[in-house]
Amino acid sequence: MTRVSVALPTRNGMPYLREAVGSILAQTFPSFELLVIDNASTDGTAEFLATVVDPRVRSARAADGLGLVAIHALAVASTSSELVALMGHDDIAEPTRLARQVALLDAEPSVDLVGTWCSMIDLDGRRIGALHYAVLPDEIRARIVRNTQVPVPSMLFRRAAYDAAGGFTAESDYAFDYDLVARLARRRAVANVPEELVRVRYNPAGASAVSARRVQRGALRVRWRTLRAGGYPITEYVWLLKPLAALALPRWLLRRIIVPYMRWAHGGTTGSPERARR
Repeated sequence: MTRVSVALPTRNGMPYLREAVGSILAQTFPSFELLVIDNASTDGTAEFLATVVDPRVRSARAADGLGLVAIHALAVASTSSELVALMGHDDIAEPTRLARQVALLDAEPSVDLVGTWCSMIDLDGRRIGALHYAVLPDEIRARIVRNTQVPVPSMLFRRAAYDAAGGFTAESDYAFDYDLVARLARRRAVANVPEELVRVRYNPAGASAVSARRVQRGALRVRWRTLRAGGYPITEYVWLLKPLAALALPRWLLRRIIVPYMRWAHGGTTGSPERARR
C-alpha cells in the first residue's frame, strides 16, 4: 500500500493545474498516489486529466459543484493511505516536499500534522514573498490563537488523527483548515519543516469582500473556541480584535482594501517570520 495519498481538489484550475500535477509526480519520495477531485470544472480540466497516463494518478469528478469545505472533505475521504497530503491546484511542490515531511513524522510519533514554510509566487511564477510560521510543536501551540501556522497546501497529516479530530467541518466555514490545525495542536502536536517546500500562488482576482468576511468570521470562531479551551494568557485575547475589525468594516471598504492588505501580508522575504494570512 502506498504511504501517502496526495489529495488535490480543483475547480477551474487550468492552466496552473498542469504544473501542480507535474510537481507532485516529480517527488523524490517513491510511495505515493495523487488523487485529483475535479469539482465540476468547465475550463478543460477533465480533458487535461484524461491525458495524464501515470499509474500513480487517479481522478474523480463531482457531478455538482461543491463548496470549499465539502470538496476538501471529499478529497480526504477518497484517500486510502495512512498519510494524507493536501495540494493546491495552482501551487507547486518542491521535489523533496513529501520526503522531508514523511521523515519528520517518522522521527516524531507524537506529531500528527506537519506543514512546511512556503514561498509566495504571482500568476507568472515570480517570487513575491514567503510564509515562515512557527516550527516546533510548543511554538505552534502557543501561537495558534494568532493564525493558522500551517498553510493548507503544505499540510500532511496522519489520516487516523484527522478522523479522530473530526476532520474538515463546515462549522468554521472558510477557516476550516485553521480549525483543523487548532484542534490537532491542542490534542497532540503539529510541526513545520523549516524549508520552503511549496510555492503558493497568490491570485489577486481571488480576493473578495465576501470570501474575506467568511474567512474572518470562521477564524473568529476558531480563536474563541481555542481560548475558551484554556491554557492561554489573557494577552492572547487581543488576537480576537483582528477578525472583529475586519467584520466591522463596511463591505465597500473591505473590498477596496483586501487586495492591498493581502499584498502587504504576503510581502515578506526569506529569513524573517511572515505576517499571518488570518
